[in-house]
Amino acid sequence: MANEPPFLKKMRILHTGDWHIGISRWGIDRTEEVFKSIEFIVDIVEKEDVDVVLIAGDLFEHKMPKGDDLRRTAEILQRLGEKDRKVIIVSGNHDWKELEVSLGIFSSSSNVHFLTELGVKPFRTRKGELLYVGSFPYFWERDFLYIGDDSDRKEKLGEIIHRYLEKINQRFLPNSVNVLLGHIFVEGALLGSAVRLSFSSNFAIPPSWFPNRAHYVALGHAHKPQSISNSPVPTYYCGSIIRIDFSETGDKKCVNVIDAKPERIANVEKIEIPCKELIELDFKFSQLESKAVMVKDFDGYIKAKIHMDILENNPISKVKQLIPNCVEVETVYEQNHKKDRSQIDLTLEPSKLFSQYLLLKEGSVDEEVIKIFEELYREAVLNEDSGY
Repeated sequence: MANEPPFLKKMRILHTGDWHIGISRWGIDRTEEVFKSIEFIVDIVEKEDVDVVLIAGDLFEHKMPKGDDLRRTAEILQRLGEKDRKVIIVSGNHDWKELEVSLGIFSSSSNVHFLTELGVKPFRTRKGELLYVGSFPYFWERDFLYIGDDSDRKEKLGEIIHRYLEKINQRFLPNSVNVLLGHIFVEGALLGSAVRLSFSSNFAIPPSWFPNRAHYVALGHAHKPQSISNSPVPTYYCGSIIRIDFSETGDKKCVNVIDAKPERIANVEKIEIPCKELIELDFKFSQLESKAVMVKDFDGYIKAKIHMDILENNPISKVKQLIPNCVEVETVYEQNHKKDRSQIDLTLEPSKLFSQYLLLKEGSVDEEVIKIFEELYREAVLNEDSGY
């Protein structure tokens, strides 16, 4: 309506995050895949006439990205901020507080905003609408060792977080569009395709704590796109923008486009991002040549579980020779065949190598142990990047 007051106009928001620029898997640099998905997102922003772009953390994979990746990212953020569009980024566990300064070397856009502290910040959009963004950057539990002993630390940390969220809620106004932007764990969320987050691992926020004055809660950290139940308002993880590993094989990568008005329930639309597929194959080694023919035109990545029904000195090498895009190989031997340690695939990522070690040592793998290993390894890598 032409005479509609600015604060009653529909605000279009795009929610994305977990770009992980600079990521590699299986010894393959996947940066160009990521930038291809980002270009698709930029096109969506233009086609959908988006007013605000929310990026829910983890722009980069490492705290010391390549200079060229910094430059390209700054240029993309500058393009997103054109036409007086707001670009608002919250810091994730892969980011660093000086990220704004680092990107600012290459960018002169005044419409790109980095939120690295808890709080609420008001914005006026290009159509005159009022937007309040509550920010919840990623936090490390190790930073809260001072608040109690091991028996009650999580409870006290929960009390602190709950109070912060209540303060954010109190600052949201009835005549503005209110959004919580965070990079956090939430109870009941799926990290990949099957792993539930809970208080038993890192601290997970109960969905009921989210601000009921918010129109939308935009989350990053979990790579599986999903809505969160038991929240008082629409709450979503946007997910990663490529399929990063085989726990995400069946995931559809997407961005969320949100239409929001004060005193209205936000409308959420998912738009799928085209990206490389992942498939898992399970077959006998004697079937290798026929399987290779079957997948010769497949453009994604393949994980193969090979049942060794015939003797072969170096099966992993032969699989990768015939199926070049097979990035993970697991060989399964009958009980009467002794599996040699030389059959470990040293190109696997650390958690997969650890799984193979457990198979050799114990004869079985406990998936919970693997998940704990992945968390410890991830934190060790981040500590190394940050200089701890």
